[in-house]
Amino acid sequence: MKKHLGWVIRMLIAALGIGYILYTLSWSDQVYLPPEYELAPKIQGGEQGADYDIMTVEGGRYRIGIEAENYWPEEAWIAESDFGTNEDQPQFKPSFITILRQADKALLIGGGLIMAPIVLLASLRWWVLMRARGIPIAYTKVGRLTLAGYFFNLCMPGTTGGDVMKAYYAAKGTRQRADAVVSIGIDRLCGLVGLIILVALIGLLSLDDPLIRRITIAMWLGLAGLVSVAWVYTSPTLRAKLRLEARFGNLPGAKLIRKVDAWVGAYRRHLGALSAAIGLSLLIHTCLATTMTLAGFALGIEQPAVFLISMIPIVLMLWSLPVSGPLGLGPLDYVAVQLIVGGSPTTDQQALMMFVAFRLYLVGVGLVGAIALLGLGGRSPGDEESGELEAEAVH
Repeated sequence: MKKHLGWVIRMLIAALGIGYILYTLSWSDQVYLPPEYELAPKIQGGEQGADYDIMTVEGGRYRIGIEAENYWPEEAWIAESDFGTNEDQPQFKPSFITILRQADKALLIGGGLIMAPIVLLASLRWWVLMRARGIPIAYTKVGRLTLAGYFFNLCMPGTTGGDVMKAYYAAKGTRQRADAVVSIGIDRLCGLVGLIILVALIGLLSLDDPLIRRITIAMWLGLAGLVSVAWVYTSPTLRAKLRLEARFGNLPGAKLIRKVDAWVGAYRRHLGALSAAIGLSLLIHTCLATTMTLAGFALGIEQPAVFLISMIPIVLMLWSLPVSGPLGLGPLDYVAVQLIVGGSPTTDQQALMMFVAFRLYLVGVGLVGAIALLGLGGRSPGDEESGELEAEAVH
């Protein structure tokens, strides 16, 4: 009975999530009017901004209106030149159907093919980190958890919602619950390091661009800082000289801090696994950046490939923050747009459409993740391994 109830709950979550994703997608071209922006007495942004369906398009102008009782009591025109990405400007919001219809299909398909192995690589990265700590979990189950994590990321702000779900299921059914949860944090950290390395390396190819040069210098300084912190944190000699254990004891929640320190610090005995995870992260983010670059070219963006691959990882960093809305444009996307546009003929609208096209790839992964969610709960091959690994693992 309990098993069936769990399956029903997962089924309900999957159905609600899919419904939310489909609801979030824009099925018709719209115009967004910001707060206090008014075209007509009843066509205005109001206090929080509002979206209006486009009725007709004529010569670079869009007619929008409010439908009521099968007629249009209020309507107004807005010119394409009025659109922008600032918070106080109207925005054209193309439907995903319009994006797909206008894009270069071959490039979009190419982007999808490059995106396809990302789940396999991300699953392998996390599996390597868990196995390093002796957690007996099958790669197939890690793959299902990773897919389900992508699904939850689409339904929650930022890209952290999936981590909560993965932590729950990874800890379920194992006595090494703390190690399983910590592995997710280490996995996320390795992903960030791989992202920084990618920006630092690609930036070296375009140092003549002032913006890329500044970002590249910042990334190399960031890498140097991370290496320094990791060295201090993992070196027994430096830890002793800095009396870290004693300092931890003076902090609120000292007992928990010491436990977390022990769980995280255990990975200093698994440098091979950490190096492999960072290498996989570099490959994953290269695939993501290439996928979005192809989506940009499919939509007519006029920027060199090296420039886009340099800027897109920064965009991915912005999206990892929990202030970004699921699927839709978040408050930091204005910054992302400016990074992509630069001083090129590329328009703000093309950059926005590139972001939406990339998110459509994520929708595809997320919908597969909804199916993976239904398969969670039971044990998969490999989870029934002997408990010797758990008994030998150092907590």
